[in-house]
Amino acid sequence: MFEQGYFKNKKDETMIKVRQVLLCSAVPFFFLAASCVRENSSRKQDIHVQQMFGFPNQEFGYELGVSACYAGIIGNKLVMAGGCNFAGKSAAEGGAKYFYKGIYTAEITEDSVLVWKQVGELPSPVAYGVSISRSGEMILIGGNNADGGLTSVFRLKLAEDGGAILDTLPSLPFAQDNMSGAASGNTIYVAGGNRNGSPSTSMLSLNLNEPELGWKEEVPFPGTARVQPVCAVQDGMLYLWGGFCPSQNGGEASVATDGYRYLPLQEQWEPVPAPAVAETGEPLTLTGGTSCVWSDSIILCTGGVDKDIFLDAISGDYKRIAKEDYLLQPVAWYRFNGRLMAYNTRRNHWEEWEESACLARAGAALLGKGQQLFIVGGELKPGIRTAEISRITIK
Repeated sequence: MFEQGYFKNKKDETMIKVRQVLLCSAVPFFFLAASCVRENSSRKQDIHVQQMFGFPNQEFGYELGVSACYAGIIGNKLVMAGGCNFAGKSAAEGGAKYFYKGIYTAEITEDSVLVWKQVGELPSPVAYGVSISRSGEMILIGGNNADGGLTSVFRLKLAEDGGAILDTLPSLPFAQDNMSGAASGNTIYVAGGNRNGSPSTSMLSLNLNEPELGWKEEVPFPGTARVQPVCAVQDGMLYLWGGFCPSQNGGEASVATDGYRYLPLQEQWEPVPAPAVAETGEPLTLTGGTSCVWSDSIILCTGGVDKDIFLDAISGDYKRIAKEDYLLQPVAWYRFNGRLMAYNTRRNHWEEWEESACLARAGAALLGKGQQLFIVGGELKPGIRTAEISRITIK
């Protein structure tokens, strides 16, 4: 998230990287507990957040953690593919992003250790695309790398021997990255992000029953463009929140808190409530966050940036700190969202279910299986990725 600036003191970055290495090793339980602060839940149900051990390390620098990877669940396996980090020179020192193309799987068990193995490769390194888990497969859509935006779309399955099988689906009509996506039956949607490098209000759909028809442009969502929004589908309607738009064409930069839902049959959008901080009622942005469907009426969202701090950065105002010091602050200063927010589509109402430091990430993935959720990778602060994977159990 907005990785610019100059690094004057490497102490903060070094300590974070040391912490990442320790979290992926067999560390004592007291360190695990201290690194993942759990607040009291407002729900009657029991919610437990647990840090897992193990992260892919087969590619150079991957063990430092990645953000914006494809991630999903196929059968009983967690799947990660691609992603990016700053494996060489840090972002604060002006380093370039390093993109990956390995495909990895790990069996989901009751154990807190994930054993990852590489099962294949993507055709090219990629991050900032969309991955949609479906029964027995994942759809991998768009993204970008050091060469620019991508139009490629793939169907990923796992062979009986565990190897990755990639089939090509119709390409996007334009390069798209930093968007969000979800599936409604056999129709997949992607919304927002950058369209040929420019922030957009676009939404596309593809009917997997008739892929030969290609992608269809749906009605664009209202208002300004949204880069890095979150979305999910319930009852055939697509819900969209968050996202940011940098200053362009003389307009002001913005960080969205509001949301909309799309009614495909009517081909129209209508507003829905924004998430809010329970204690104050202040609107909460889900920009850079992640979401998944939990039940037939609940959408869960977590992670993302702080709207005020991030708006300062993308608008170039830097009201809170000098520009050259923006990347030098401790993790807590950036106030990434650590709340697990639940939107009830029937009641049209948000609730805050939990708060944990393990959830305070941007560019992570939230994956659901039964009573368990997994939050995978992401960044702890601008320029610093994490190799943390946390399991959320809801009973």
